[in-house]
Amino acid sequence: MKTIEEFLTSDWYKKVTAELVQLKPDIKFVEHANYEAELLMDSYRERMYTLHGFGISSPTEEECVQWIMEQLAQDKENIMSYVVARLTFSEQLEDDPDGEFREGEELNEGDKSEVVEILGFTRSVIADTVIEYDLVKNHPKLLTGYFKRTRIPGAAKFSSQIKKVYASIKN
Repeated sequence: MKTIEEFLTSDWYKKVTAELVQLKPDIKFVEHANYEAELLMDSYRERMYTLHGFGISSPTEEECVQWIMEQLAQDKENIMSYVVARLTFSEQLEDDPDGEFREGEELNEGDKSEVVEILGFTRSVIADTVIEYDLVKNHPKLLTGYFKRTRIPGAAKFSSQIKKVYASIKN
């Protein structure tokens, strides 16, 4: 498979997704989103830059697909356990759709966003979580930097929480 789109729509990936549904029957997926491949590639690219700096050439989609498939082939049971734990953690987060503001700069009550519907996870969530799993397992000191690069608010705190999620599957 040369493109991420081919990978995400392949029978192989559909089988992995079906295995996740068996492990976590209450998971809800959104319909196919055309931005998924680009976001997954961005995550992989940021992983590479976090590990190696900007001195490397930009990775290709084919390299991304191959790497994710290799990770799943090598450590699928632990990865799937982590994906389940990570999705459960995500479901429990109380996200503020407006983001974080400094004290005194918060939005007025009438200006705050309202969550109308929670859609669920995109089909690329497994592949994207493989990237995070590699970092938390093999490069935990770089996890905060990765989250900063991927624009996760409160990256240091979030990194600490993700390390706890990872530790929970190892016990």
